[in-house]
Amino acid sequence: MRRFLSLLGVAAICLGLVLAASPAAAQSGNQWTVYYYNNPSWAGAPVYTTYTNFVNFNWGSDTPPAPYMPAQNWTATFLTSAFFYSGIYRFQIQADDEFSLIIDGLTYGSTIGAAQPGKAFTFDIPLNQGNHNVQVNYRQATGPAYINVNWYFLKGDNPAPPAPPAPPAPPSGGGSTLFPPPSSITTQFGNYTPCAQQQIHQKNCFVSNGAWDAPNMGSIETEPQILRWMNCKADSSTTIQLYTNQPAQSARCSKTEAGYFPG
Repeated sequence: MRRFLSLLGVAAICLGLVLAASPAAAQSGNQWTVYYYNNPSWAGAPVYTTYTNFVNFNWGSDTPPAPYMPAQNWTATFLTSAFFYSGIYRFQIQADDEFSLIIDGLTYGSTIGAAQPGKAFTFDIPLNQGNHNVQVNYRQATGPAYINVNWYFLKGDNPAPPAPPAPPAPPSGGGSTLFPPPSSITTQFGNYTPCAQQQIHQKNCFVSNGAWDAPNMGSIETEPQILRWMNCKADSSTTIQLYTNQPAQSARCSKTEAGYFPG
């Protein structure tokens, strides 16, 4: 009898080791941290923090999602760290009103500002083996409020890690290039000197100033990349050269106030 119990214990330990090494599915019980904000722009400190093993919520139209929260016009951030084997994973998200999917700091999908509430989205994402940080930002405006997040292993692919976004190519012809970036550029939303020097998207340098009406990461992510780095008034339009040796064109100032992109 003792030998049988010993063998059973060894089998249980082995099973536990196998399960511990399994790639996580979104609904397999990996823990999420949930931060709730009582405003529609993820501004300031969260007013309530909780934990969940599943991102599958339906709050209805008139029910606050958590203490100290309104029923409408609020936001939340879901964060988890999960183990993945190398391969391609299919992420499935459906939300009303808006969401963005961010893995290890890279945005793979977003409906922020796209007016697509309730639409189901699928993203096939290559991941290297190891732990990855998964973040889902959610915004509720008015009407129904719900979100469901899931993923599963699609196929092994031994992918290379995702490359950072490349700077936009200049218009063809004329040998046009981007203007040299300034030696430094800082606004109320952060220091944009590194982004200007590396010619990468302004979201990589964005820091909210915490004001209730300040832009949020979701609104910055939807902007085109800044081409002419200089201080300007957010959302203002002008006619300006964006490339050397090219005529001036219509441009809009980024919400970061750090420069202009076409628009």
